[in-house]
Amino acid sequence: MLRSIFVIALSSSLIFTTAVKAAVSPLPLLVEQCLQLQSPGDSFAGDSQFSHVNSATVTEPDEALIKQSHTLEASLLSLFNIKDRLQYYRSYPLPPLYQESLLQCQLHLADMMAETLNSPWLTQLTNQLATAANNKELSQLLNRFDALEVNHLSLAQKSQLHTAQASIKQGLRTQQLTLRFTEQDCQLNTEYNKSTMTNGVGNDTKNKHSKDPKSSNAFNLSIAAYLIKQDDTVCQKRVWQAYQGRAKEKNQPALERILQLRTLQAHDKGFADYASFSLAKQFLSTPELVKIFLDSQTEVAPTAPWSLGYYLSQSKSMHMANITATELVDKIQVRAETLGFDFETVTGNIQRVWYQGRLLGDIFIELAKRSKIHILRAPVLGRQFGQVQLSMKQELSRIKDKQDLIKAYASALSALSLSSHYYLVNTIGETLDTSNIGELWLALYLAEGLIEPYTELSRESSISLFAKQLKVFRAKVALDFYSNTSLKPYKRLDVEFIESFTGEWTSLEDYPYNFYAIVTSGPLYYQELWQASLSQYLYQSTKHCENQPSVYNTLVVNEDSKPINQRLKILLGEPVDALSLIKRIQDGFSYQEKFSQDQYTFTCPI
Repeated sequence: MLRSIFVIALSSSLIFTTAVKAAVSPLPLLVEQCLQLQSPGDSFAGDSQFSHVNSATVTEPDEALIKQSHTLEASLLSLFNIKDRLQYYRSYPLPPLYQESLLQCQLHLADMMAETLNSPWLTQLTNQLATAANNKELSQLLNRFDALEVNHLSLAQKSQLHTAQASIKQGLRTQQLTLRFTEQDCQLNTEYNKSTMTNGVGNDTKNKHSKDPKSSNAFNLSIAAYLIKQDDTVCQKRVWQAYQGRAKEKNQPALERILQLRTLQAHDKGFADYASFSLAKQFLSTPELVKIFLDSQTEVAPTAPWSLGYYLSQSKSMHMANITATELVDKIQVRAETLGFDFETVTGNIQRVWYQGRLLGDIFIELAKRSKIHILRAPVLGRQFGQVQLSMKQELSRIKDKQDLIKAYASALSALSLSSHYYLVNTIGETLDTSNIGELWLALYLAEGLIEPYTELSRESSISLFAKQLKVFRAKVALDFYSNTSLKPYKRLDVEFIESFTGEWTSLEDYPYNFYAIVTSGPLYYQELWQASLSQYLYQSTKHCENQPSVYNTLVVNEDSKPINQRLKILLGEPVDALSLIKRIQDGFSYQEKFSQDQYTFTCPI
């Protein structure tokens, strides 16, 4: 039985404790409250505050705008809280009746948010926010509304986009592919062949669709098992490449439709292609900058993708003594206390979190198969404390288990630490490609002394190096896919594949059809790599600072609402433009060496 504490945070916070699987009381109540929720625009009907702002004296507008923005925050907060709770419930398997109710609620919230973004009063308010140059928090709020508005789609466009995405997801999940070989040298031993004949690996070169619905899971396992056991690279390559192209025929119309919709969206905003449009507001703001970064991260992986299974089967895993999640959490908290955190046990599965004397909120803990978090209620200074559910694996027997728990705990602490008076500022990054660097920095800080570094040639090291190059290559594919034909950053993606994996993958037409993130992250697929590189560089560059709490305050808490470039300048010194940071990350020399370089200046926050 999964146990959690649900908090349906509306204008008045109602707390319910229940079992997720049963969900007898909170779900119907949540749906009822959701469907009865009034549009935020009702709070501004006939409001004369706008005229007061327009006629205010030079010294008055900020005060009036702050009052209006707080009124808006109060009217939107219930919507945002219900939205977060919906996402939480949807992460669990629910009966069809509840799924339908949640969908109705989701559509209602989407309609209200669309109405809000299209409303004249919000346009007038954002125009006024643009004049509040002296108030950094209002500037941050304007940044978030601009981000929502620029990516806003009509209901018809959104419906077409989601339908196409769902089709592609289903196409990738369907494993109805049977591989057969005529060549005797591509077959494994007789016993293995007998066990896999019905699971997708047989004795013919023709690819065909299996009509046996029970074969879907077996197919995946048999291909993985085949690649692990097969030591012939020619056979490995044939099987792997056939698998990568399995969904092309089914997914091609849907992917082409998504490209059309995204290109139209870009053209409506005055951009040549969706790659340029989606990157315009990011830290790496052009396809050219993303290409420079991806090129800087390109290196030869330990093995080609088709040989990965067999390669790993021949490598040794690092030894790690088993540890319980509770024991590791205790150690994480001891480390976090050096930054100013304090922890209070409310009950056996509720931890109350304080930071430098300020109550941040609660972490609700449940045991699960893997470690992750859900934001139950985002913190909003002066309005509500944060609430996070931490799911964690009970017994940690691998390094990855420890890494996952530390990352999840860092995400929980950083989410609770944010200090803005506005939900949007606390939940949406200033740019999407810098939104997670604070929690990634914190994960590195908490992991110091708790996780052993990878040993050379270990299985874990090989997986990490390979995974990075696969992400680099896929980021190049996604960037290229959404670029105008005449502006494509990569003229030869097959050459880029060779740069990362040595071996050739000549079926260029299959490149976009083997990973779902091409339709969700799109040209922003690079951001996970970029943020990991930047946070690692930040951590290494600030380790010398004696006052580590000040680093955390600057990077995450950010009480003064400083924009990201100012925070980076405080932590790293000049220059912190995108091109310079890419070069500094690529150089990767030690702090002592950097300190002697005249072109860089380094400071520590006081």
